[in-house]
Amino acid sequence: MCWCTGGFSLLNCKRFKDPIYGYIDIEQKIISEIVDTAGFQRLRNIIQTSYAPLYSSAVHNRFVHSLGVYHLGCIVTQTVDEDRDSFSEIEAFQRYLYIFRLACLLHDLGHAPFSHTGEGYYLEKGDRTLLHNSIIELSNDSDLQEEIKNRNYNAAPHELMSVIVSLKQFDNLFQSEAEKSFFARCITGYQYVKKTDALHAFLNCMISLLNSSVIDVDKLDYLIRDAYITGFETVSIDYERLLRSIRIRKLDDKYEIVYLKGAISVIENVVYAHDAERKWIQNHPVVQYEAYLLQSAIEAIKEKYGDTNIFSYDALTSTGVKVSDEYKVSLLCDADIIFLMKNLDNESIDEYYERKNRRHPLWKSESEYKAIFNVGFTDNLFEIVEKSLEELCKYLNFVNKSQEINEKALQACKDDLQKYLKLAESDTKNKSKHDAAIEKKKKCLQWLNVLKSFADSQKIPFDFVIIRANQFTSGFAKEAFAKIKIEFDMLKKPCYFEKVTNVLRAEKSVRDKFYYLYYRRSEDNHSIDLKEFAILLGQTAMKEVFE
Repeated sequence: MCWCTGGFSLLNCKRFKDPIYGYIDIEQKIISEIVDTAGFQRLRNIIQTSYAPLYSSAVHNRFVHSLGVYHLGCIVTQTVDEDRDSFSEIEAFQRYLYIFRLACLLHDLGHAPFSHTGEGYYLEKGDRTLLHNSIIELSNDSDLQEEIKNRNYNAAPHELMSVIVSLKQFDNLFQSEAEKSFFARCITGYQYVKKTDALHAFLNCMISLLNSSVIDVDKLDYLIRDAYITGFETVSIDYERLLRSIRIRKLDDKYEIVYLKGAISVIENVVYAHDAERKWIQNHPVVQYEAYLLQSAIEAIKEKYGDTNIFSYDALTSTGVKVSDEYKVSLLCDADIIFLMKNLDNESIDEYYERKNRRHPLWKSESEYKAIFNVGFTDNLFEIVEKSLEELCKYLNFVNKSQEINEKALQACKDDLQKYLKLAESDTKNKSKHDAAIEKKKKCLQWLNVLKSFADSQKIPFDFVIIRANQFTSGFAKEAFAKIKIEFDMLKKPCYFEKVTNVLRAEKSVRDKFYYLYYRRSEDNHSIDLKEFAILLGQTAMKEVFE
C-alpha cells in the first residue's frame, strides 16, 4: 500500500510524471470518477498564473496544480494517519481523511479563465450571497449562514464556485451531509465555530491544512511550482520535511496543529517565498497591466453579448450557455475568452495582442513609487495625494466606465460637472447635497488637468491608465505566523514561533494600496522627469490643504 495514492496499492493507480514531485499516483477509482471527467479536464485549459507577460514560460495550468495539491494532501493524511491511535474518539476518521484528499484534488474545479483575473465575475455586483446560499443548500450546513455573517467569512469567488461545481457533479462521492459540509469548508477555509466538540476541532485542523493564511498544501504547491516553471530565483522549500513534521495534538482538551522543531527553517522559507512572489511578481506593473487589459476585454464581451452570463455554473459544464445565435460556451476556459475577444473591435483587445503599442509604467515597483513621493512629502501631503488618486479612480469608473485618463475621460468629467451644475440650479431643495457632489467632481477634474499638464510638459500623449494595486505586507507580520506552534522534545508544551526564532520581523503597512500610472511613449522614447511629476502632484495637494 502507498499513502501517496491515498492508501491504495499502486496496481490500482494511474501514475502521472510531474517535474516537481517525480511521480504522482492516484487511485484508479478517482481517475475514472473525477480526473477523466470533462469538468476536471477543463482545468488543462485554465492557466495557473497571470505571470506570462513577465516570465514567458509561466504557462502551466490548473490541472497540474490540482494534481500537485492532491499529492501533498496525501502526504499530510499519511502523516496524520500514522498517529491514528491519538484520534480514537474521532468517528469516521478515515472517511474524513478521504474527503480532505478529495477537497485537495477539487479545490480549483470552478476556477475562472486567466487565473484570478476573471473570478470576480462570478459575484453578483461584488456580493457573495448567492454563492454562499447555494453552498448552504447543497451541503445542508445549518450553521454556515450565521458563521459567515458573524465571522465575515469571505472566500475567493473561485473557491465558492469550486464547492458548488464539486457538490453538484460529484454528489455520489459523499456518504453524508457532514462530509459535504467538511468538504466545502476545506476548500473555502471556513472553520467550524458553533460546534466546539473534539471532532470539529480536529476537522478545523484539517481545514487549515488546505486553506489557511500562512501554510497549507495549496500554497506549498503553487510556490514551488511557480518558481520552478518561471525560473524565478527564490528559496528552496523542503515540503517533505515540513509536511512530515505536522502533528495534531490535544492541547487543553482541544486539537491544534503543531510542527516538530525540525520544520522551523522550512516554515521561514515558505514565508520568504510567498513574500517574494507577491511583491516582485504578482504586484509587478506588467502583470497588473495584463490583468487590466483582460478585464477591459471581458467588459467589452459582456457589453456586446448583453446579459448572457458567461461566468456561471452552466458555462463551466458541458451544458453551457448561449452567447448568441451563433455561439455557445461550455466548459469555459481561456480559449473561449480569447475567441470572443478576437470577434470584437476594441482598443484594449488590439493592445492585448500588439504589445509594442502597450502603455508603460511610470514607476516599476512599490518601492520606486514610495521613493518618488518621499522627498518633500509629509505623511499628510502623501495621504492627500493617495486619497485624491483613489477618488479619481472611482470617479473615472463612474463617469467613463474605464481607468483611462485621456481627452475622452476629461470631456466626460466636464459634461458630468455641467449636468450637476444645472441640477443644482433647478433642484434648490437639495442644494447642499448637490454642492458637495459638485465640489468632489471639481477636485477630480483638477487632478485630470494636472495629468494633462504633465503630459504636455513631457511631450507625451495625454493617454494614461491608472491602476490600484495592493500594498505589500510581509507574511512575517501576520499574527497567524507568529502563533504557529513548535514542539520540542524536552518541553511539555509547544512554543509559539515568535518566541523561538529571531527571524526578520515586519510591521503591517499603514496603507493598504498604491497606484501604477501607465503612459504611451513618444516616438523618440525619451525619458520622463518623475521629479516634475511629484512636484505637480505635491503642489496640487498643497492647494487642497489651504482651501
